[in-house]
Amino acid sequence: MKYIVQLARIIVGVIFIISGFVKNVDPVGLSYKLEEYFSPNVLNIHFLESLSLPLATFFSIFEIVLGVFLLLGVWKRFTTIALLVTIVFFTFLTFYSAYYNKVTDCGCFGDALKLEPWTSFYKDLVLLVLILILVLGQKYIQPILSQKVNYVINFIAIVGSLYIAYLGIYHNPIIDFRAYAVGKNLIEGMKTPEELGLKPTTYKTIYTLKNKQDGKVVEIDDTQYISDDKWYKEGTPWQIEEDKTKTVVEQKGYEPPIHDFGFDFDGEDKTSQILNDPKVIVLVIPFADKLDKEKIAKMNKLINDAKTTDFLVVAVANNPVEGLAIKNAFMDQTTMKTITRSNPGIIVLNKGTVKAKYHYNDFPSINQIKELF
Repeated sequence: MKYIVQLARIIVGVIFIISGFVKNVDPVGLSYKLEEYFSPNVLNIHFLESLSLPLATFFSIFEIVLGVFLLLGVWKRFTTIALLVTIVFFTFLTFYSAYYNKVTDCGCFGDALKLEPWTSFYKDLVLLVLILILVLGQKYIQPILSQKVNYVINFIAIVGSLYIAYLGIYHNPIIDFRAYAVGKNLIEGMKTPEELGLKPTTYKTIYTLKNKQDGKVVEIDDTQYISDDKWYKEGTPWQIEEDKTKTVVEQKGYEPPIHDFGFDFDGEDKTSQILNDPKVIVLVIPFADKLDKEKIAKMNKLINDAKTTDFLVVAVANNPVEGLAIKNAFMDQTTMKTITRSNPGIIVLNKGTVKAKYHYNDFPSINQIKELF
């Protein structure tokens, strides 16, 4: 039992530290995932949506701290019980996501590693078993260093995690795991499976239908729904329960890391033109309604300063931006929230390759951007 506990201690401690760290570098990204969980069509805990960012920051730091505590062997009763409560909560979330197909990526490892819903659930089940072993074998968990050294390491872990989270919220994450990171080529990231000679992922829609006469409930896929007119023809007693309709993967294949990315100028798609330009400044505005006069003024100054250069300046937003010096294009809001964690954020492109990304708090001058080329 002693050796099993030590093995479980190492595995759980390392996984919690890694999982916490990849969330810790990007708390805003985790907050978007929590908002998805708290939304009306998932857990319907509306009042928690406004607390998504504080909760994301807390969870990411808490995971790291628990992992460090476990590896050091300190406060073992608190640590093991806290680990158990945490993993029970995560196991519930991943099961709910997988069973109801509500959230297709749990966010367990941020953007660093995407896991299928059921894979996430099975991973949590394994961790649950390992943590139960730790709870039952607490007596075998002993400190490996002196108390003074433990305090120093714990202090560094907590303060370091707070600082990394601060950078991820008020500046850009110290590590960018997204497909829009500096150095990534967006044109390459958008290539379809067919262009790369790979098999695409295929999906099917599962409909839940209820018979209005006898209350019988059935599940059918979209091919059945289309091929058999008894389900939808006029006068049929079968009625689709819209809230239970779900899309599932039929066959796993290649999916482009970049999708729903495009510059829509009132129906005119200028994506190819913009991505092939050698010098582009893109103002990314995920929440047009949350802009204030100061932010618009800063963007307008950059736009006007760029007029004396050979840079193309483009703005994309989820809605029309009042007062902006140029007419903005439209882009999927989820895509923009993935591109930048700032509102607005800036990316600089060179023929589709990301040369630099800026948070609003690090808003660049045109001279700073020119120095990139």
